[in-house]
Amino acid sequence: MPTVGEVADRLGLLPLTPGPAERTRRQEVTGVAECASAAPEVKAGNLVCMRETGWRAAGAPGAFVAAIRRRGVCAVVVDTDDRCLTAEFVSACVQQGVPIYMLPKGCRFDDIRALFDEAQPQAVEESDPDPVTVIADLLDSLRRRSSIFGAVVLDGAVLVAPSQEPDLGLLAKTVALPATAMHAISGIAAALNITLPRSKAALALSNPERRPLEPARVRKLVHDLDAATYVLKAQRLMRRPLEAVLVRELLEARLPASAMEPWVESFGYVSGDRVHSVAVIVDEQAAITPSRVVEALHDLGAAAGLSTIAAAYGSSAYALVKTGTEKEPQAPSRGDFGRQMKVFEELFVARHPGLAVGGSSYLIRGSDDLMRGLINARQMAERRSRSRDAGSVGVVLPVPFAATLLAGDPERARALHRSLLGPVAAYDREKDTNYVSTLQTFFALDCSSGATANELGIHINTLRYRLSRIEKLTGRGLQTMADRTDYYLALCLGEAARGRVDRGGEVAP
Repeated sequence: MPTVGEVADRLGLLPLTPGPAERTRRQEVTGVAECASAAPEVKAGNLVCMRETGWRAAGAPGAFVAAIRRRGVCAVVVDTDDRCLTAEFVSACVQQGVPIYMLPKGCRFDDIRALFDEAQPQAVEESDPDPVTVIADLLDSLRRRSSIFGAVVLDGAVLVAPSQEPDLGLLAKTVALPATAMHAISGIAAALNITLPRSKAALALSNPERRPLEPARVRKLVHDLDAATYVLKAQRLMRRPLEAVLVRELLEARLPASAMEPWVESFGYVSGDRVHSVAVIVDEQAAITPSRVVEALHDLGAAAGLSTIAAAYGSSAYALVKTGTEKEPQAPSRGDFGRQMKVFEELFVARHPGLAVGGSSYLIRGSDDLMRGLINARQMAERRSRSRDAGSVGVVLPVPFAATLLAGDPERARALHRSLLGPVAAYDREKDTNYVSTLQTFFALDCSSGATANELGIHINTLRYRLSRIEKLTGRGLQTMADRTDYYLALCLGEAARGRVDRGGEVAP
């Protein structure tokens, strides 16, 4: 008999509750029970197909799910377009550990039954690779066959061949070109910007050697890439309402942790997972909506190959990205998450004025940690938003009156700055580090090590090493109030003069 996983893979069923679905993939399916006009008679190992007409017969969600669970049902299948599916039913299934699958477009409940009505069931085919892998393979084949480099440019990420690093500068120039219509693809072109018809993503082709293009092959490539990209976007629609509810409940913190744990685990986030929270504040003057930012955050997670939950709440967008576990800090992925995050900021955030991004990395033990992570990320975004409004770059240091007075005595100001920050700035120039910036962020965040590490996107032990290195370079500590005051005044001298200390480490004139 086929297993739940084999049935899901063969028919392309979409897991609505990934946690329970993963735990029951190897359970054997004995048959199908339909809930249509009457409650179904189920047996152990049955798949329950919930038709839209069967919800009234099912009755109260909690009692119905508990009953089919006691009888050994292995999964529930619902229609993608079923508008009668309620959050209460999903919650009951999560609490009982009953996975829910959704029929993909073009698939019917009769197709499920047909699997068990066949006299000689065929071997179940292996599942297709995920859409991002398909896209990467298509672009890799293009590069190897023709030496033409291609990239699918999404809102928040760039998808390229596995061995290729995206050149964001070149991509920006390519996608700035007028879009080329499918029928107007020429035989020779140095660069092409083609809009994928259904998904509306951009395909950027770079042909530096001016190799001859075969328009028919390019059109076939566009069709295949568009199909994979469309599937990538369509898969998100299934979980969008549930992700919105989860993020809202985490931020509002109205439910006790005991009630939230099953929801969190149903998305595959369990104790010991390492998570990076992202918050993007959307200014009311920004020409973009939070829901569009959510799509970009999903692009970020998909490009990295990491499990991602994203939703809008109020005027902000939030994401929870699982980057690893306690035992494996770096999850198997398609690329370094930090690099993907940089692409997101340069590709998406920089193109849309009015956005401020904050992040927070942590290890979770329960849903409360996810809640605190989202709040910390939002606080970081708010700090960056205030810095942007103040017209400065990076983290702002409030300048005390004492620093303003000291700036009026250039000789003493230079002496203080030279003695404390001179060695650090020299080390930065020699080793290409950013210790002065680290110190400035540390003081701007009231000497909070945790907040500084989150703001800089580094591990707290890395921050501690940098601070200890600064102490060795200057011969002054960061623990006493007297030394902290001198450090702070030295940093603020540049702020008092023109809002910054220049990169060379000297006080700005």
